[in-house]
Amino acid sequence: MKKLIPYLTTDHCKEAVSYYHAIFGGEIKNLQMSDGIPGFEQYPNKVLHAEIFINEQLTLYLNDIFQTPVTEGNSVILGLEFNSEEEITTIYTALAEEGTVEMELQEAFWGAIHAKVVDKFGFSWELNWEK
Repeated sequence: MKKLIPYLTTDHCKEAVSYYHAIFGGEIKNLQMSDGIPGFEQYPNKVLHAEIFINEQLTLYLNDIFQTPVTEGNSVILGLEFNSEEEITTIYTALAEEGTVEMELQEAFWGAIHAKVVDKFGFSWELNWEK
């Protein structure tokens, strides 16, 4: 594995991106909006994904809430970036074994292999391997 990335989910993601950027500095990268993305027509002007690169060791991912209401335990997603397809497949399989798969391991529209799993303790994981 390469790193663990906090993925913060909020009802006001654009505001949160500005807030955390003002606090931590760094560079806002990869701000993806819902507008024009198939499957997100009912969520206009929402942030699908944003990244704040604070330094080489620290990155924050953020997005807006879509269908799931925020309750204790699901407002933070743990994002793991992997070095290989074998590595992401192994971790995906282990987390899914006693967990709930929200998105099967699959080719994502941004060109990565991606999955979403809630583990047996209720923690949400976004798994990603940039080919």
